[in-house]
Amino acid sequence: MFEIREAKSFDFERLEEILVQNNMLDFPEVDGKEAMSRVCSLMGKYFLVAESENYVVGMIRGCYDGSRALIHQMVVDEEYQCKGIGKQMIGEIGLRFKEDGAKSVAVTSGSGAVGYYGGLGFEDVGGRVMVRGDV
Repeated sequence: MFEIREAKSFDFERLEEILVQNNMLDFPEVDGKEAMSRVCSLMGKYFLVAESENYVVGMIRGCYDGSRALIHQMVVDEEYQCKGIGKQMIGEIGLRFKEDGAKSVAVTSGSGAVGYYGGLGFEDVGGRVMVRGDV
């Protein structure tokens, strides 16, 4: 079993390494260490890490606006994948959403993860994520 806890600033460098390892750091200004610091200060309750023996092996980030709950990023160190860490992190963030009143949770994912999330009870409802970078 792995401990799931809120992310702290001392985790950010390790988390960035895991993102790079999984080819998920295309936009450091959005997902890198500085962005993690902003997320942590604004929504720390929904920015969680998984650790094993004081070694961070994964993270999950999400948000809840009082109406919709969304998991928008999850990553696990390649060496620790297929050990139930992602499922455990989804369970923990789901509990936090539920405690705050969420009735359901959505997830953004790449096409390669649709089967994974489907196996955890998420339904593929189609849709598209669109991004505008000049806010």
